[in-house]
Amino acid sequence: MKGGYDALKEIGAQKIHEATHISREYVQAILHESFEGMTRVQLFGFISILEREYSIDLSELKSRAVEYFNDNTPPINEENRTKVSLFSNQKRNLAPIYIGVALAIFVVFALLNIKSINKEVSKNTTVDNSVIDSAKSNIANDIKDENSSEIEKVEVIKEETVVEDSKSEALSFKIFPRTKVWLGYIDLITYKKYQTTFSDEFSLDPSKDWLLAFGHGHINIEINGVVKEYKNPKTVRFLYKDAELKELNFEEFRNLNRGNIW
Repeated sequence: MKGGYDALKEIGAQKIHEATHISREYVQAILHESFEGMTRVQLFGFISILEREYSIDLSELKSRAVEYFNDNTPPINEENRTKVSLFSNQKRNLAPIYIGVALAIFVVFALLNIKSINKEVSKNTTVDNSVIDSAKSNIANDIKDENSSEIEKVEVIKEETVVEDSKSEALSFKIFPRTKVWLGYIDLITYKKYQTTFSDEFSLDPSKDWLLAFGHGHINIEINGVVKEYKNPKTVRFLYKDAELKELNFEEFRNLNRGNIW
């Protein structure tokens, strides 16, 4: 390859790592076209960072990467596909039998229950009318008390629901890139890492705390309806905590990430 790719080789893995904070291991792998240890999303995210950091065109490197991932996608085992298809067909053919057996069992149990109920009714045909009237009166009083209590509970629940709904509607955390961007984001409770590349609106859970790293800073970030615009061609990092956003430098980001650069 020529041009931008050769320029990267001349710069060297160490300087690229210091400028972009991409792991030296990944930088060396890219310079030697050793893509085995990276996913498609990782590799193209790193390439995007390099293009923006050094204002170079790495289209040929992207083409080689696409060719590599296409060639190394595991083929579908035709024998396994056939077995799955046969098993699915067998299950489909047996389905009417299972349904018929289930209906038969249901009918038998229903008939037995009806007979049992009829026997109980015939044993209890004689009941004192005064006992019935007393029971009805007690039930009516209980229903009145319960209804008044339930009305009060419903009113309280409605008030709480309105407050909770208004809070949830107010919370939002959205990202609008002006050009395609790589994003790495870390859940600060579990420290689980995620990454993606996108060019349209991207939303995160506003109730969680996040560490964020972007391949470039040409982005708009909206929090609870308030939009803030950023204009930085290089890597930018943020802390999102308690619905507030703070821009971080490299050392602050690493300290919050348990000493890891990513």
